[in-house]
Formats: sequence, structure tokens, C-alpha cells
Amino acid sequence: MEVMVHERETSVLRRKTEAAKTGAGTAPITAARAVTLALSKAAQDRLDLPLQVTAIEEVMRSLADLPEMLEDLSLLAVIEGPAEALGVLALPPATLATLIEMQTMGRFGKTMPAPRKPTRIDAAIAADFVDAVLAEIEEALISEPAISWAGGFRFASHLDDPRPLGLLLEDVSYRVWTAELSFGATGERSGGFLWSGSRSRRRGGASSRSPGLGKATACGR
Repeated sequence: MEVMVHERETSVLRRKTEAAKTGAGTAPITAARAVTLALSKAAQDRLDLPLQVTAIEEVMRSLADLPEMLEDLSLLAVIEGPAEALGVLALPPATLATLIEMQTMGRFGKTMPAPRKPTRIDAAIAADFVDAVLAEIEEALISEPAISWAGGFRFASHLDDPRPLGLLLEDVSYRVWTAELSFGATGERSGGFLWSGSRSRRRGGASSRSPGLGKATACGR
């Protein structure tokens, strides 16, 4: 895992340098725009699924506040970035069900499946979409200051319950992006999305997280 994170960090730095050389004079892209484009592109490219972001909001929250922002029965993906930084990406039941139906059947049904607790298989199916969204956000922000906190993250594991977040994540302020989504050419379904990461990237590689990390992420990929 450490080797993979180091390779991603090196790749981000290399592409940031290249973007700085070729992107002079272009208008900056906001983080909100980057998230919006990333969700739409990942859904279209990976699943042939039309997805529109109908609303998006960024807020700052403490670690203690994060669990309250998570919709019940959401798939909670722990994402890992450079310097052992961790964040959370949540896919609420309607979003997860739509993604799974598209990946397993190539379409989503007329009736929304009943909400249920996500499984390890669900997490494995959703991991590629999570990574694709994070990669697209990174690519969009590669030449922007926001890359310092948004770049280099990928799926690491998933949680069965939000309660271990207090052990896994640092007790700092978090940027939290929430989005309302519309699926299908005519918006036949709606869903949500949440992505959170620390407000500023921690410097240095020494971990200050709880030694219980291994147990809490035992259901990882």
C-alpha cells in the first residue's frame, strides 16, 4: 500500500509540473466544478450511465460532526492519500444500488431496490467507480492550489459502521462535499454523494492515528 501511495504522489507531482508548463493562461477550475465533472465523467466512461449533479455544497466540519452527515446504510469507503492521509467517500443507498445495477446488469430497474446494509462485495464493485471519481478530481485540479489537499487519494477499504471513524481519522477540520445526483437520460433516479478530506494535508509520514487502524479496516479491499 505504501508503495502504491508513493507512486501516486510521484505521478501527481509530475503531472502538476507538466500542467504548469502547458496550462498558462487557462481559466482556473473550482473544486466544485472538478467534483461535478468527475462524477459525470466517471459514470459515463465506466458505466455508460448519464449522471448530472443537480446541487453541490462544500462545508467545513469537525471529525465529531462527520457521522451525522452520513445517510443511513451508505457505503463508507475509506480513501487513502499521500503522507498517510485518510478521508471518507460515502455512497448513499440509492446511489450504490444504481451503480451496482449498472455494473451487474448494464441498466437500472424501474423500481428502486429496498435499502440494505452494504456488503464487502458491494464495496468491491463500487471501488472502481470511487477510484475513477478521485482520479478525475485529481486530473481536473492538477494545476490548481486545491491539488495539495485533493490529489493522490484512492479507495483503501470500507467500513461496516461509521463509529470507527473517530479512531481512523485525525481530529482536525474536514472539507466535506455533498452532492445531489440525477441518474438516467431523463433523471429517472436521484441519489447523493459525500466526499470528505482533511482541510489541510498533514506534512510528514509519521502516523498519529490510533493503533487500532488494522482492525477497523479489516474489511478492506
